[in-house]
Amino acid sequence: MAELGISAEAFAAAIDRLCARRDHPVVVKLGGSAMEDPVSTEACLKSVAALNKLRVPLVLVHGGGKAIDRAMAEAGLTPKKVAGRRYTDEATLKIVVHVLKDEINLDLEAKLRDLSAAAFSVQDVLFGERLTLTGEDGQPVDLGRVGKITGVDSRVLKAFLRDGELPIIPSLARDSDGKWLNINADTAASAVAGALKADKAIFLTDTPGVLRDQNDPNSLIPLLNEREARELITSGVIDGGMVPKVEACFEALDAGARTALILDGRVPYSLLDVFLHNTFTGTAITR
Repeated sequence: MAELGISAEAFAAAIDRLCARRDHPVVVKLGGSAMEDPVSTEACLKSVAALNKLRVPLVLVHGGGKAIDRAMAEAGLTPKKVAGRRYTDEATLKIVVHVLKDEINLDLEAKLRDLSAAAFSVQDVLFGERLTLTGEDGQPVDLGRVGKITGVDSRVLKAFLRDGELPIIPSLARDSDGKWLNINADTAASAVAGALKADKAIFLTDTPGVLRDQNDPNSLIPLLNEREARELITSGVIDGGMVPKVEACFEALDAGARTALILDGRVPYSLLDVFLHNTFTGTAITR
């Protein structure tokens, strides 16, 4: 096996940077290609496990949209979108809960434990209520069992982190009747980051970050404040699927996170790069 190209000096500096993070919670949202591509998934989970073993307090939040779509197709159900969001009726909710809670969440726990991380499935720390949107005609838009976060049990999460443990949270919330609600995973991660006053809310996506020219990967914008990012949305530089990703960053900042990062989950070890180097490939958004 070829030796890794890292000097003892660089290694010592990286360890110092990691140790300095031990009192600063980090929330990582895992989704998209980082969950679908085996190579990306393995690198991401190895990064998460390494950070946990070095006592960086980290919470992993995940969705599972593509896996849910596959499960629905197998069940003969067709996904329905309302106002750009997945409509969640009772039949859909049953599949969503099974895929997120009983499959993906437990699978991530098992894989991280195989990597010697102190990983724990944590499934009852998000609380919510049904989300209702307003349509263009001013009338309410019913999304079924889709919810918005109204609370996070940060006490439980802080206890896990204090003990050096790694909570893994599916994007599901309980309503006031104890029933499940389907939550957007970015929104769930933002709420958790805010509740923990996280140093970083990191969104692993299938894009390199915010590009000034979407056809030029070299036009990556490494740092934006919230005002600049909103101006880029207004001007159309940030458009399409990048808009909700950036808005999730705004939500995390509004909730109390210090910095929000958009990283390319397709790049192996992009997550670990954030902690090992003074620079990284992606876009950081601050106040």
